[in-house]
Amino acid sequence: MARPCILDPKIMSKIAKKIGKKDITAINVMVSKKASKLGISAEAAFVILANSYGIGTSTYQKNLDDSKRAEIRDSIPIILNGANHTNSKKQNKNYRRITNNKLALKIVINNLIKDKELLSRCGDILMAHKHFDRPINQATQVLEDRVRDKSKPTSKLTGESLVGYAFNEDSAKTVLQVFSKDADDQRGFTQIMRGIVPAFRNKTHHHLVNSFTQEEALSVCGFIDVLLRVVDNSTKIK
Repeated sequence: MARPCILDPKIMSKIAKKIGKKDITAINVMVSKKASKLGISAEAAFVILANSYGIGTSTYQKNLDDSKRAEIRDSIPIILNGANHTNSKKQNKNYRRITNNKLALKIVINNLIKDKELLSRCGDILMAHKHFDRPINQATQVLEDRVRDKSKPTSKLTGESLVGYAFNEDSAKTVLQVFSKDADDQRGFTQIMRGIVPAFRNKTHHHLVNSFTQEEALSVCGFIDVLLRVVDNSTKIK
């Protein structure tokens, strides 16, 4: 017998409030319909539904098994393709297409970015129509601030100087040691952190850059999200 799906009552209540429903049982119906439409489990459909209303589900997702998390990731292209489909029989088809595109993009962003601070500063501007240097600017600023807060330098440091203070390729000399304590990981993440500064941080902090696309901004913010977890999980050893 298959294990019954488990939906978070708190998240269900938040969805109900968003759509003006007093009874959360209506959410079960919505989840069931979305699961059937996308051909995925109720848990995965629940996450996608919650994210579409801007409701975070990171804690809930941590308790899901790998197969259900994979369903969420694999459903994103389907959602995006569906958002680009226009039903010619319906009125206001252009408005519906734009609305659906925004909804699909919001789902992608909420599943890509798990860090709350990063999402709060980049989520809205990632949905803009231009100037995608702005989310990269904010994402690298969040990363720099997190490194500073974790390493606690004794003097005011920014950019490469801050990264050089906090991370060293040699674990015996570093202030922040990556969680795995693996020498290759320490060297690799130190080089990545150092490279992020001239490649993205300096460029968007000191210049207006119109060449970044929305897809590139999404990718950079998603990678910054990974680096934030590296910083958060690191250990201050000096």
